[in-house]
Amino acid sequence: PGTTPLRAPTHPHLTYHFSSLKMAITYDKAMQVYFGMYAATMTTFPDEVWGKDGLGQLPYWAKPLGDALAPAGFFARIVGMCFGLLVFGRLKCGVSEDAFSKQTIAFHVVSLLPFGNIALNPTANWTQWVWQLQVVINVLLALWGAQSTGLLGGGKKKAKRSTRKRA
Repeated sequence: PGTTPLRAPTHPHLTYHFSSLKMAITYDKAMQVYFGMYAATMTTFPDEVWGKDGLGQLPYWAKPLGDALAPAGFFARIVGMCFGLLVFGRLKCGVSEDAFSKQTIAFHVVSLLPFGNIALNPTANWTQWVWQLQVVINVLLALWGAQSTGLLGGGKKKAKRSTRKRA
């Protein structure tokens, strides 16, 4: 007898209905952050972030890549620049959300072959479990992108306008 049932807040700005819940971030925005983060870290200090004892705690490679003059360090930085150019195109060069999303979906799908090769073949140069995780991430991101762009059927979902009154 002395228990009160839990209730949702009653203030209009704090009341939410399950039917109005939406994805907090779009695929487009998420990929800008995802590729932008890799661009920033791969062009500047890949070993310090993604190396054996890196800040990212996802050691993609087991041995240091070296600076930008070493072959591996050079190519890591080129990959970072390519990721950066992908995001730059979306943000500053008029690349549409649809085109950008399809480019990133293509990356996630096409890169499965080389990433899967590393994930399935242990070597001293790569950290196998990280690449196995990356393959799973790529599949999930490709599916999210394909769903959000309508590539899985049903056409692209149009964003609904908010019916909430603005102050």
